[in-house]
Amino acid sequence: MKVAVVFDSAGTLVKIMRVIKDVKKNKFICNVQTVDIVDEKKGRALVIIKEDPLKVVDNRDPEMLISDLLKEVDIGISYCNPPINKEGIYKDRKTKVKDLQEPLNILKKYDIETGYGSALIIDTYLGEVEYTIATAGCLFKEVKDTIKKLKEMGIKVYIASGDRKGFLKKLAEIINLDEKYIMAEAHQKQKRDLIVNLKKEGYFTIMVGDGANDVPAMIESDLAVVTLQNGNVSKKALEVADIKIYNISEIVDVCKKVINGEIQGRRR
Repeated sequence: MKVAVVFDSAGTLVKIMRVIKDVKKNKFICNVQTVDIVDEKKGRALVIIKEDPLKVVDNRDPEMLISDLLKEVDIGISYCNPPINKEGIYKDRKTKVKDLQEPLNILKKYDIETGYGSALIIDTYLGEVEYTIATAGCLFKEVKDTIKKLKEMGIKVYIASGDRKGFLKKLAEIINLDEKYIMAEAHQKQKRDLIVNLKKEGYFTIMVGDGANDVPAMIESDLAVVTLQNGNVSKKALEVADIKIYNISEIVDVCKKVINGEIQGRRR
């Protein structure tokens, strides 16, 4: 049996430190997934800065408008609550780069493994930046050994994540995964399409994630696994999951049971 496991990154393989600033309230919030914030309101988009924020955000004039910065850097939409107005991403004339630098400055105080990321949640109807976000992370300690064991079992291992490419390349280096098996800056449809294509190639597919943006791929997969290790899981992911695991290492036993026929999955 050919088996392929597709992992999300943030919260699944990586213990994420995330600082979110509510721009309107001028407050920082915690224990919330960015995709869940997006889901609260139509027209919101999670816009990621694809470049290293230490190079393109950290050194900018704090009084510069974020909308002007976004015109100069490489950006992408990793999640949204459609329909959205892409032109609205550049309409904000109030929010400044310092609002993006503040979350980043908090995370810079910590030792991290995977690099930093910067993102924003924008109301594309109103053309307003509502939240600014900085992320960083460290691998769960079991990840390296888990990936090694899966590869030794002959299982194809992929990472499909909305995180920027530099973040995932660093992660792939740490866990000794070939870069061709990572899909960076992937929104929910791209994750789903990866599962669809792997199924066409004859693989039994397992999607492992914890966020709302993993749900389409989880639904399409032969087996959907939600990981609770990060402690903050999307309700949508919980609802569609066939199996819940509390430590990423448990996926090895799940795969063994699939190969031995103890878990049948949901072949369509």
